[in-house]
Amino acid sequence: MYKTLLISLVNWDSLIEIPAVLANGGCSVDIFCPKESWVLQNSFYDHWIEAPEEKSAFVDKLLDHIREHSTQYNWIIPGDDVIIRLLNDRITDEELFYKIMPLTKIENRALLGSKAGFSNLCRQYHIKTPGYVIYEDGLTTKDIINKVGLPALIKIDKSEGGYGVFLCSTEQDIIENLQRITDKNNLVIQQMIRGYDVNAEVLYKNGVLMVYNYSRTTKVMGQFGVSTQRLFYQNTSIEDILIKAGETLGLNGFGNVVFMYDETKNEHYLIEIDMRPNAWMYYGKFTGNDFSEAIKRVIKNDLTLIKPDTKYINQQVTISLYKKDVYRCIINKDISGLLKWIMNSNNNYRYIPNYDKQLKKACNRYLKNELLDLVKNKLRSLMGKNDNE
Repeated sequence: MYKTLLISLVNWDSLIEIPAVLANGGCSVDIFCPKESWVLQNSFYDHWIEAPEEKSAFVDKLLDHIREHSTQYNWIIPGDDVIIRLLNDRITDEELFYKIMPLTKIENRALLGSKAGFSNLCRQYHIKTPGYVIYEDGLTTKDIINKVGLPALIKIDKSEGGYGVFLCSTEQDIIENLQRITDKNNLVIQQMIRGYDVNAEVLYKNGVLMVYNYSRTTKVMGQFGVSTQRLFYQNTSIEDILIKAGETLGLNGFGNVVFMYDETKNEHYLIEIDMRPNAWMYYGKFTGNDFSEAIKRVIKNDLTLIKPDTKYINQQVTISLYKKDVYRCIINKDISGLLKWIMNSNNNYRYIPNYDKQLKKACNRYLKNELLDLVKNKLRSLMGKNDNE
């Protein structure tokens, strides 16, 4: 059987669906992670290797494990941005790099976990991105505005999950945010495209695009945070860009690709490539872009792009991530959103993980505790008590 190793350092819940995607694609799944990890809350993995929580010890044990069992694994998948950056900084041996990292071109490793590296590589390979400038001492706000205009986004180089991004609508916003940011190394200041963001989950094999989704974000945690609901539909206008990015950058594995769509110019601008899996990939089967089917093709060495059935061509599908979206409703006191889940609006029940009792139980337990905490804190507030009483 095609054997995979899924690596999870940060306790993100974005990996909870990935073991099922791999298993349904014909893979056996080993997981390397600490014991308190969301990626273990499922029934679709075969073996767990317990990892230390401390970063340096985690990487040491991981590399020892891979060196010892290298020939056993057909596919090694770093599952979060933090471990990708740590491995990218640590690995110097090319053979080991290609065994572990989601690139076939080591010369493009600056892409992995660096927003400045991504922007510079897009410029090098003539991939359309918003205008940008890398901050350096002596750069004035006037210089920044002349290069990228307003509004603009300031992005901390090594950040993830929508954090470390600051919207600047005025020159004063730029001044204040630059003062607020302590680590200005490789700070990216980017043109803000007027339009909306487009998400594309992807899978590449040796630079070849195997499958992709296309969606607009409709619900999000915070201003630039994690999306919890998206509207999926077929749009092939980004296909050529995805194919070019895969070939030129040497993309190899799961990825999350983000565009800004300029409605006035009818153009897509690539703004981010994160080469790691996420929970949305499981739901490609509802849009005609089945990632498990693409994995089956990879195993058979059939590197042809998954094409959705014609029944999906004019179909729009609203997909909500059960754990994340219900949590958003609880935290934001979105009663209307909760009622939509209760009333099964948009056929939401099919996104509850009924296919896996263990995962469903873990999600329900988490959401129940969050709801109870919210109610408890509300009661304490009404009684005039603080959290320490």
